[in-house]
Amino acid sequence: MKLRILNLLACVGTTAALCLQSSPAEAVFASIKSTGMAATCISYPLDSLVGAYNPAGMIDVGDRFDVEAAWVRDTGRAHIHGNHSPFAALVNGSYNGMRTKDAYPVGFGFNKVFNRCGWEYSAGLVVYNRNFQKTTYTKPFILLGTSNLGLEYLNETVSPCFAVKFLERHSFGISVNYQVERIKVNGIENFDHSELPIPLPQGSRSPGHVTNRGYNYATGWGVTLGYRGEVYNGLFVGVTYQPETSMSRLNKYKGFLANHGRLNIPRKIGAGISYRVMPCVVVAFDVEHIQWNKIRALHNNLLHDGLVKPLGSKHGPGFGFRNQLYYRVGADWQVNECISARIGFRHANTPIKRKQTAVNLLTLDTVENFFTVGGTYCLNCRHEFSALFAYGFEKKIRGHNSIPAPFGGGNADLKEQKYALGLAYGFKF
Repeated sequence: MKLRILNLLACVGTTAALCLQSSPAEAVFASIKSTGMAATCISYPLDSLVGAYNPAGMIDVGDRFDVEAAWVRDTGRAHIHGNHSPFAALVNGSYNGMRTKDAYPVGFGFNKVFNRCGWEYSAGLVVYNRNFQKTTYTKPFILLGTSNLGLEYLNETVSPCFAVKFLERHSFGISVNYQVERIKVNGIENFDHSELPIPLPQGSRSPGHVTNRGYNYATGWGVTLGYRGEVYNGLFVGVTYQPETSMSRLNKYKGFLANHGRLNIPRKIGAGISYRVMPCVVVAFDVEHIQWNKIRALHNNLLHDGLVKPLGSKHGPGFGFRNQLYYRVGADWQVNECISARIGFRHANTPIKRKQTAVNLLTLDTVENFFTVGGTYCLNCRHEFSALFAYGFEKKIRGHNSIPAPFGGGNADLKEQKYALGLAYGFKF
């Protein structure tokens, strides 16, 4: 009977993940309540969606169900200048990279706490967006292809979570993460053969599996481990670790993605601290490290040893991503029995290097700083509503020798801005 229930929950969660439209407003977009204080929830859980960050916090949120939705607007542009190819007149100029500006993420979480034989433990389920980026240009890049350039990448996660409390003030948690990736690439027809139509040695390792193939899906299983403990009265710490998750190959794009279409989920390590400075005020700080440099499809530079290697090969072009550090700080103020107010700030270095802006025409992932505000209104002891506003400050990256000389040289400058509104409903039972 228990196995049937778990299978049903996994089926429902997977179906929801495949239907979601997701948000680029965070590395992980989950918990409207926590995101109101910049998602500083590794040591300070607020609802059942904390399992997306630290499964150990699930045992402290009690018996509850949460559902949430948001509207996210993303705007970005690219500017090409200094190109001297035969097509320079058509290449140089400004490009709108976000024709599709709006996304509508949804998510939900469920948690139940048990007390058996002197042990307190919890079981729950979380469905959330781990990563999303979408570019849709309004015209082709003539150096790359004949159709409008664009990329869509989605990573949804379905996580059954389990946590146990020990020594009264400490808890350990684990989530089993079923990962679903979806990708679509358009507009790079010039690379979809074994020889490039310019004086370079190679095009793609797998012609016919480079571009304009529609959606392709990959799946994989991973885990997240977490700890949370009260080390002093009102002072909590949290630690979380997620090893690299191996994903199935994206065969439709094995001629585009380095390492033969393998796009694994990177390793992630995080830690947090929170302190109740007043009976009604909590401040929290998190730091999180994402290790992109082990994922060849994302970390490989455009050039390897000064050459463009065949797309899809082990050393083929990637996006040149560098590792990221996320810093998040937030505060939660319990105004009265019914109202809570939150504020937060998040900084993360963009993964895009100045010499890799040309290949990142496909991602435009430049925003580094977010300001967030949010709040919760409790109708009674069971029902609550939460709201969020997040603003991602515009960030411009100026390319530096980013377009290789055989393509006519020059640079690609990228910029992006984001903001989001979100609503959530929580039910305690």
